[in-house]
Amino acid sequence: MMNNCRVGILRKCNEIVLLLRLLSSSSRKLSSDKNIINIPNRINRCSTDILKAISSTIQRDPTAAHYKYHDDPYLIPVSNFQKRAYALSQESGRKAAHWIRSQHADLFNHKLAFPPIEKFYPKVVYDESQEVNETDLQRVIKSGAVSDAITIYNILKKQDTDLNLETQQALLELVCFFNSQDDIEEDWIEEKWYTQAGHEREAFRNTWKTNGFANKLFAQINSPSAENYSTMILGMTKFNQFEEAYKLYKQACEKQLVLTVDAYNSIIKTALYIKEGADHKWLHIQEILIKMNELGLPMNLGTLNSTLHVLSTIATNPAIKKYALSTIAEGKRFNIEPSLASYYYLLKIFCSDRKNKSAVLKDILNVLEGKSLTIRDIADTNFFMAAMENCRYHLHDFNVAQRVHSILITSDNYNLIGDSYKESIYYRHFFAILCQNESVELLMKYYNDFVPHIYIPEPNISEMIVKAINASAAVELYPKIWSDILMFDQADREPIITELTTGMAQNLFPSFDESVKIKIGKLGASIYTEIDDRQQVGKIKMPWTGIMLGNLIDICLYGDCIDEAATILTKLHKNQNEIIGIPSSETITNFINYCIEKNQFNELLKCIEYSLEVEYIELEDYISKIIEKMTLTPMQRAHLSKLVGNDYFVTIENRLKSISN
Repeated sequence: MMNNCRVGILRKCNEIVLLLRLLSSSSRKLSSDKNIINIPNRINRCSTDILKAISSTIQRDPTAAHYKYHDDPYLIPVSNFQKRAYALSQESGRKAAHWIRSQHADLFNHKLAFPPIEKFYPKVVYDESQEVNETDLQRVIKSGAVSDAITIYNILKKQDTDLNLETQQALLELVCFFNSQDDIEEDWIEEKWYTQAGHEREAFRNTWKTNGFANKLFAQINSPSAENYSTMILGMTKFNQFEEAYKLYKQACEKQLVLTVDAYNSIIKTALYIKEGADHKWLHIQEILIKMNELGLPMNLGTLNSTLHVLSTIATNPAIKKYALSTIAEGKRFNIEPSLASYYYLLKIFCSDRKNKSAVLKDILNVLEGKSLTIRDIADTNFFMAAMENCRYHLHDFNVAQRVHSILITSDNYNLIGDSYKESIYYRHFFAILCQNESVELLMKYYNDFVPHIYIPEPNISEMIVKAINASAAVELYPKIWSDILMFDQADREPIITELTTGMAQNLFPSFDESVKIKIGKLGASIYTEIDDRQQVGKIKMPWTGIMLGNLIDICLYGDCIDEAATILTKLHKNQNEIIGIPSSETITNFINYCIEKNQFNELLKCIEYSLEVEYIELEDYISKIIEKMTLTPMQRAHLSKLVGNDYFVTIENRLKSISN
């Protein structure tokens, strides 16, 4: 083996020598022709560039689950609840391991990595018994440990240690940014992914800690500087304490302090709560912009987005569109390129009225197509969700929706989808447009690509998908959609089951092959069995309705599944008080016709008995048809006569005889 390696190495060396000779001869030839070889500058590469290049050549496998889930069919989640539970439970296991290591650091004396990685060290716990200094405070501030920074600051204050202004400012920035509490660690990606969805409900709720550490620290600063004021204003507005932020702004103005541009941008947002009416809010914005201009502070992207944000909340005012356009024009004068957040606010402003369509989204897409986007504003993650919603409710155009989706999957733009909540809403609108405007073939193409590993349809979208299948009479898709409804734990949704069974019952065409009829009949029987079994063990609380069971009887009869149809009829008979409504008379007619044709007298008696119980007005027609079209034995005639009443039975017989004579 060693000899083979040496031979291989020598061969490679000879090839390299030959290549160098060729390059040398080419160089001499070029120099003789007085041509100059321009060697390109070295391109700096990071350690993962090659992996990224290889990854870019491979397309996503739609049949594969996300890499964060175990590659095991029994451990791959197939519902939204399972996705969340599996991801968070896996992360919870890692958190438990971290907790054990931090609580019992003495048991883990081995070196985890070489060279040592500080992140792997046990966390230092600070208390009043420890000797700390300003350097320790600076270190924990840099690491973003809010509670540790507050603890060390309090220890230093008790020791009458004076801090320099830079450390005070850094601490103030930390506690203002995190509202005096520790944030979720960067390591817990899944927790951030799923908890951000709940933050949508608190978007405008005041969560600032009014008597928190940040206020106390600011009060302890002698002669607060413009930087101190700016930090407090930014923190308060981030957590929606707009009134107090505006008061601080007024104090700073009285002291003639020049705040940072970001602070002025935040004060623009205070118009949301401290001013009433569109005109007063616009005057407030102009006042701040004029102030910035007088101080020689040029507007930036934050100024543009703050202004558009306020305008988007009063979009019903006819003049707001004009104000928005003038704001965009002013931004261009300062060479400010709008971010996705800017376009998000423009969509809210120009498309708030669904009656008057606006093509602003198409203009935005013309700018964005083919670009690799990066996040420049925290509201950038709202754009794709809002754009898809615009396609659904405002434009009703799937072609535009495709353009939006094409931009989303370009380069790394999918990082701007936001959190799990925004991603779910995005695909909800996407599939709603498909169901409402496109063919079932195109719908199922995207369905197979995205469901279930990227998106699991909500019940209302599942219902829309079933309706689309029903409208196209795509009976071959019923087994798949029913399997998915079971998988998504949506078999207890009455609208879905009603729509599914009704559509199947309406698409029972006589022209289908016998094999197709049998499959449909078995599917109907499976639907009944699966739901009924789950009801028995309490997994499904949805009550049966007469419409559902009637549809399933029709489906079973279509597939020659008389035993299953009779079982459903027995269910109807025995549980009348628990079942809402009754099947249509057409279903009972179909059942009787089948029994007459197949000479199923016992099942026929069950149907007549049920018809008597619920008092179908067509009962006389049913009895007449049986007498007329079936050859009844004396025993069968006696059973039927006893069931409906001898006098009633004889009357119908005599009437039929008189008609025949």
